[in-house]
Amino acid sequence: MPEFLSKTQAGLAEISAYSDEYEKNPPKLLGGDHTLEACGVKVDISRQRLNEDELKHLYRIAEDVHLVERHRNMMQGKQVNSSEKRAALHTLLRDPESSLPQAEAVRKNLDEMRKFAYEIRQGLWRGTTGQRITDVINVGIGGSFAGPHFVYDACQDMNTSSIAVHWVSNVDGWVLVNLLSKLSASTTLVIVSSKSFGTAETLLNAETIRNWFIQQGIEGEELCKHFVVVSSNEKAGEKIGVPCARRFPIWDWVGGRFSVWSATGLPLMIALGPTHFDEFLRGAHQMDMHSIESEPEKNLPLTLALLSIWNSIALNAGTLCFLPYEHRLRHMIQWLQQLQMESLGKSRLTNGELTFFPTGRIVWGGLGNDAQHTFFQCLRQGVARTAIDILWADRPAHSLTVHHDFLLANAKAQANVLVTEDDDSLAMNTVNVIRVRDISPYSLGALMAMYEHKTTMLGNLFGINPFDQPGVELGKRLARDIMNEEQ
Repeated sequence: MPEFLSKTQAGLAEISAYSDEYEKNPPKLLGGDHTLEACGVKVDISRQRLNEDELKHLYRIAEDVHLVERHRNMMQGKQVNSSEKRAALHTLLRDPESSLPQAEAVRKNLDEMRKFAYEIRQGLWRGTTGQRITDVINVGIGGSFAGPHFVYDACQDMNTSSIAVHWVSNVDGWVLVNLLSKLSASTTLVIVSSKSFGTAETLLNAETIRNWFIQQGIEGEELCKHFVVVSSNEKAGEKIGVPCARRFPIWDWVGGRFSVWSATGLPLMIALGPTHFDEFLRGAHQMDMHSIESEPEKNLPLTLALLSIWNSIALNAGTLCFLPYEHRLRHMIQWLQQLQMESLGKSRLTNGELTFFPTGRIVWGGLGNDAQHTFFQCLRQGVARTAIDILWADRPAHSLTVHHDFLLANAKAQANVLVTEDDDSLAMNTVNVIRVRDISPYSLGALMAMYEHKTTMLGNLFGINPFDQPGVELGKRLARDIMNEEQ
C-alpha cells in the first residue's frame, strides 16, 4: 500500500479506537466558545461530541497525512483524479489571478459569458423574429442542474431583468408539456448543458424542445438564435440537431458536480447579471484561499471534514441531516446530496483495495421550521445517531422582521434541543450551527466552496477518489438496453 494510504488508514484506525468506548456512552458536548469564522461564514462546533484533547488529536491526524498540502496540490493542478488521470481544477474557475496554463482559457470564456449575458439582458440578442428573449430554459441534469438551480432560486430577488429561467432535468414529460404550453418559441432561449453531451435525459429533452420550435415554425438556421450548448464536446450542437448552436466550453478537469462556476452557470449570469455572478465567484475564491492559508484550528472546511470523520467512525452517526432555516436555501439539500454522496460513495481506495471505513455518508434533510413538524420527533426521541448541520442567515431579505425573529428563535432553540439528553430516547445527535449575515451571491459562493472543500478533504482522509462516479454508469447502460429491447 502506498505511504499516503497507509497513513490515512492508520489515522482512521486511531479514530475507530474510540468507537467501542462511545458505543453505549457518547461523549459530552465540546462546549465553550468554538466558533470559526471566514469569508462571512460562522461555524459553531460547540455542540459536537468530543473533548479538547480529541479535537487536537483530529488536527494531528490531518497534519500527519499532509491534508492541507494535498488540498493545495489539487488547487495547483496536480493529477488528483487518479482513475481518470486528470486534474480537478474547479477552483481555477473562480481565481482571477491564476498563472496556471489553463487560466487564460477560463478568463476568455468568462468574458464571452459576460458579453453574451449582456446581449440577452439588453435585448441585443434577439430571436429569429426579432423579438427580445423573455424566457430561458436550462436543460441539464445532475451537476448541470442542481448547483445552478439552487443558486438561481436563492437569488431570485436579485434578478433585475425581466427574463425568467426555467429548469428541465429529468425526462418526466409532464414538466415539458406544462412548461412549453406557457412559452412562446420566438422569445425563448434554450441552454443545453452536458459536459460529455452523452447524457440520455438531456439529449431527449433537448430533442423534444427542438421539435417544439419546429412545430412553431422555427427551424434550420433559425434555431441558431434560440439554442446554446455548454459542453466539452465540440459536436454538441450536432447531437441535438442544431449544428450552428453557440457553444461555451467545459474542460475535462471540471467535474459536473463542481461545475456551477463554469459556463454551467450561464443561466445565472443571464438572470442575475455579470456583476452578481462575479460576486458569487469572489466568495468562493476567498474560501479557496482560506482553505489553504488558515491555521488548521481555524480552517472551516478542514474542521468540518475532521468532525465528519469523527462522527461517522468514532460515534457511528451514519447520516448528515442538513437543516436550513431559510426558505431560499431549500434546494441546497439536493445540491449537497449530489456533492457528497456522488463524491464519497466509494468502497475502494485509490489503489483498488476495499476500505473498511464508512465513506459514503447519507445526506438528507429539509427546511428546518417545516421539518420540526415532520421528522424532528425521530431525531429527538428515536434510536438513531445523526450529525446535523443547522444553517441560517442573520438578516432577512424581507420586511417581516417578526417572522424572521420567530424563525431564528426556532433555529436557536432546536440547535440546543437536538443535543439535549433524554432518558426516553436512544437518539444521539451532534450539531454544527452555520451562519451567514445574509443570502447574497458572495455568501452563497463562500458556503458552497466550503462544502466542496470539506468533501474533497474527506476524499483525501478516506483515501478514495472524490472526483469520479463509476457507479452512476451501470444504471444508464441498463436503461439504454431496456429502451432498445422495447423498440
